[in-house]
Amino acid sequence: MKVVGIYMAAGKSQRMGTNKLALPVGKMSLGSLALDTALNSTLSKVFIIIRHEDDASWIAPDMLTNPKAVIVKCPNAHMGQAESLRCGIEKAATEKADAAMVILADQPFITVLMLDEIIDCMKSNPACNYVATTKDELLVPPVLFSASMFPSLLDLEGDTGAREVLSGIPRNMGKQIPCKDKRFVFNVDTIDDY
Repeated sequence: MKVVGIYMAAGKSQRMGTNKLALPVGKMSLGSLALDTALNSTLSKVFIIIRHEDDASWIAPDMLTNPKAVIVKCPNAHMGQAESLRCGIEKAATEKADAAMVILADQPFITVLMLDEIIDCMKSNPACNYVATTKDELLVPPVLFSASMFPSLLDLEGDTGAREVLSGIPRNMGKQIPCKDKRFVFNVDTIDDY
């Protein structure tokens, strides 16, 4: 089973007021933390979705040269999250991926174990449409979608994310993996979060 990652890094950082992905966290940038995790997982490729004008300078140089890392400039990212997701799903379809995992660049504490557990769950349940992380019964990223879900994801428009598709699928059509520690799925959106 070929599983790729869609690394969602084309947001505007409006609530932060500056490019949050470039903010330093230890020796790395905020945006490089989850990317490092994705590149060290069993994902076969990671499509890093960035805005057309982004020079990707927030990405650590060794990650840019990683053979699994593929920069994808999304020309319509300004139109909303659905456009970024579309860029990633189109790449996944071109690669003939069996499944694509949506990973948010502002979730710095996801772990390789989490990502690989999601992938293993899909491999053990190939008929399911998705495998999602859950926090307090809510489905949250990272989420792995089977290729059968790609058309629905491509139909999204505007500032709508994959949650819209998930809300329309009965829970028994997928698998849910409860997050053992809420910090793992923490999003950095504001200065206070940072």
